[in-house]
Amino acid sequence: MDGTHRKFLSLRWKIFILLVVVLVGVQGMYAFFSLSQLNEQFRQQREQINESEVARLDGSVEASYQRLLEAAELLPLIDTSQEDQYISPLARLSQTINLKFDAFQLTGSVNAAYLYDSKARMVGFWGEKVHISEADIQRVFDTERPLRKLICNSICLRYVAIPIQLDGKKQGVLMVGRFLYDVIYEIKQQTALDIGLVLQAPEGGGELGNWGLLINSLTNRAQNQELLEQVSLHHRFKPEGGSYVLEHNGHYYEVLFSPLKGVSEGGAYWVILDDISGHLLSIRQSLMNYLLLGVGGILTALILLSLLLQKPISFFTLLAEELSQLSSGEFSQFRHTLAQFRNRDKTLGEDERDLLVKSAVLLSEQLERLQDEVDERTDSLEKSRQALTKERDFLFGLLETAPLVIITQNIKGQLRSVNHFGLQLMDLDVRSLRKANFIDSLQREEERQEFLSHTQRLVEGLESEVRTDSVLLDGVGNRHDLSWLHVRLRNSQGEEPLILSIGMDISDRKRAERRLQWLANHDPLTERPNRLFFMSCMNDAIEKCRGQDSHVAVLFIDLDRFKEVNDSLGHNVGDKLLKVATRRISDCIRDSDLLARQGGDEFSVLLTSVRDLEGAEVVASKILQAFQQPFWIGEYEIVVTVSIGISLFPDHGADGATLIKHADVAMFQAKDSGKNCYYIYDVEKDHQRFERFSLGADLRKAIQNDELLLYYQPQVDAESNRVVGVEALVRWQHPTAGLLPPDRFIPLAEELDLIIPLGEWVLREACQQMQAWIRIGLPKMTMAVNLAGQQIAHERLIKSVEEALADSGLSADCLELEVTENFVIQQPEVTVGKLTYLRERGITLAMDDFGTGYSSLSYLKKLPIDRLKIDRSFVKDIGIDRNDESIIKATLAMCHSLGLEVVAEGVETTEQLNFLRENGCQIIQGYYFSKPLPPEAFMDYICGQKSQA
Repeated sequence: MDGTHRKFLSLRWKIFILLVVVLVGVQGMYAFFSLSQLNEQFRQQREQINESEVARLDGSVEASYQRLLEAAELLPLIDTSQEDQYISPLARLSQTINLKFDAFQLTGSVNAAYLYDSKARMVGFWGEKVHISEADIQRVFDTERPLRKLICNSICLRYVAIPIQLDGKKQGVLMVGRFLYDVIYEIKQQTALDIGLVLQAPEGGGELGNWGLLINSLTNRAQNQELLEQVSLHHRFKPEGGSYVLEHNGHYYEVLFSPLKGVSEGGAYWVILDDISGHLLSIRQSLMNYLLLGVGGILTALILLSLLLQKPISFFTLLAEELSQLSSGEFSQFRHTLAQFRNRDKTLGEDERDLLVKSAVLLSEQLERLQDEVDERTDSLEKSRQALTKERDFLFGLLETAPLVIITQNIKGQLRSVNHFGLQLMDLDVRSLRKANFIDSLQREEERQEFLSHTQRLVEGLESEVRTDSVLLDGVGNRHDLSWLHVRLRNSQGEEPLILSIGMDISDRKRAERRLQWLANHDPLTERPNRLFFMSCMNDAIEKCRGQDSHVAVLFIDLDRFKEVNDSLGHNVGDKLLKVATRRISDCIRDSDLLARQGGDEFSVLLTSVRDLEGAEVVASKILQAFQQPFWIGEYEIVVTVSIGISLFPDHGADGATLIKHADVAMFQAKDSGKNCYYIYDVEKDHQRFERFSLGADLRKAIQNDELLLYYQPQVDAESNRVVGVEALVRWQHPTAGLLPPDRFIPLAEELDLIIPLGEWVLREACQQMQAWIRIGLPKMTMAVNLAGQQIAHERLIKSVEEALADSGLSADCLELEVTENFVIQQPEVTVGKLTYLRERGITLAMDDFGTGYSSLSYLKKLPIDRLKIDRSFVKDIGIDRNDESIIKATLAMCHSLGLEVVAEGVETTEQLNFLRENGCQIIQGYYFSKPLPPEAFMDYICGQKSQA
């Protein structure tokens, strides 16, 4: 026993009290349910009675209209034969009603009568005054339909208006009305309830002033008026009607207000009063009978239960006293005591007591075994405690020696514990630990705010762990970058919440990250910003200049002949040259300006806050001047100049990408102008470059899209004027630019390495066209096709020629290949062997543009050619320039001696033709005979020549 005093209450009393509570609760719920049922039955019964009474009243009102209609129809039928025959029928009827109305009123048949003529004018009225609109009277007269209405202003009056005929003619309208008293008194004769009628009264008027109602009529008024006044004082009025229960003089009354139906003017309510005291008394009597019966049942049940539970309770009491032996470990004694309960009388069979005895015996046996296990477990736990102590000491030593900062702190950052490594790094000792604060050790304000926000989320349970980064300074001022892991420690109820923070020194990693960040924005060779960093700075400078009277200039610098240095002296020398060149450029700009390496041998300079373009030109001139001096790289003296392109914000672009692009374009313009100079961005030349670029892009698709065409210019025999050959000239039908001549795109094709596929296409098309003309009967002639220098040098030349001949079926002697003088003489080792092979195949070879290039006579006699074509630049000056005429004469004489045919290009006049004929030129080509023609037009030209012959 622990010595504390506890209240003891016997089980038998607990069972008794519980049974009493249960039985009383059940009986109370049953009584409440019964009362609810009786009240609901009573409410439904009252609703049926009230509905029945209201329906009876409404039905009586409806029936009374028929009686009024009969009275109205009866009045005009009263005998008027004794009346004056000289007055109108309506006047006679008015006199008759005036004599008879009192009799009708005394019988209660009519309380009001009105007579109107055909114009809705009143002829006479009798009894209660009633206002009827002229429109209603006129409508009754016109439609000959009766009108009935119920008005409830100061009194409730129902009336009917009917059209009347006198002397066989429709004369006017008669209205008769009657109060509702007859309805009330008629119904009163049929029921024991009190009935009344109340009207809406002016504000504050009437007997029921709180409700704004006045009593029009009421049976047993002396008693019932007081009841209605009490109801109006203690209840709120419901405009839609309703029933009210009132206690008065020891009796309960139900008062029903029901709106009167069919009221045209004003408002009225039926009032039905009933004494319901007897009904309520019957309900209360039934409830008392239920309660008395329930109390008797409860007492009987309690007595029977007390007798039945006496022995079991005694058994439980004795068993409870013996259970204390289990707590002292007297298990055998406990089982011996329970043995006497097993021998009790079991005539009626076993019950819960026998099961309890068996369970208690089993419990004592299990407890005995459990005590033995507990003793064994205690010994085991002691051994485990000793092992855990050793493990704790090991972990403590590990934490103290680990190269991690391990601290515990509260949510305010106040330190509670720090390991040895942390004390050294944070320059703390054990004595100052409690005064130190983790937040104070953070160097930056954003680190403090980040720590406080994250720890708040930890405390609120929004995060299970958070990570932060911070910078700590040790005792000697060395910087340490730490990465922290914060977790909330479990705490008992009422204990201060603590946070475990583990910090890892990541200084080496941070240094590596900073190095990587630097490398991402700088060129490692020159240690200058790279293109990415330059673009970022340029965009920032542009944003600062927007809206201000200042400019930003970009210089795009390219080292001239730098590739030759790399190729001849090696990349090591080239890298050193780039470093020295970087220093020279840097010496020419201000500290506020930015120099960056774009890549390779290209640099860019950002000039911020320049006044105008002249300022950028000054810097460019300084750079050009600086590069006039040679570079000494080791033992090598190197002269390298620069080409500079300049663009200016906002004149040449509104953003950084546009400025750098335009500066790059200007730099290429400087290179095209001879290098070693600067060039300011020119929009017109940029458009030309863009047009050239666009044309190059379209040219790549021209062959695939069948945009290339072949035009054919005839080659005519100078003596017979017969067409002996044709030259295929390519044209480009551009989708937007129209038909383009070859000088617009052939140089571009050579530059873009498209001349090979373009030339092969021309060769195939020309061969196929020539073979097609031969099949339809054109005279035999040669098809001349130009070969570009790249085609001749290409390894597919011979194969492509043979494929073109094979695919078209054209004979080799019908094909003539024209090669340019410059390429053949420049690279004879490449061309002679291939041209010789082609000539051996039977193909005619001609040298084009003779006289515009090297014109080497020694090579001319060695080349395997059959024809020589005099360039148009000589032919056009015949008759103008004697020198050109002499050159042509010498060329013709030389060709005759070498056995070569001569073709003169560009012949346009008769004077040119006659000169060439006189000097022995065999073949003429030019506009004199025909311009280049499409295939159909060329066919017409040949047919025209035949017809002339």
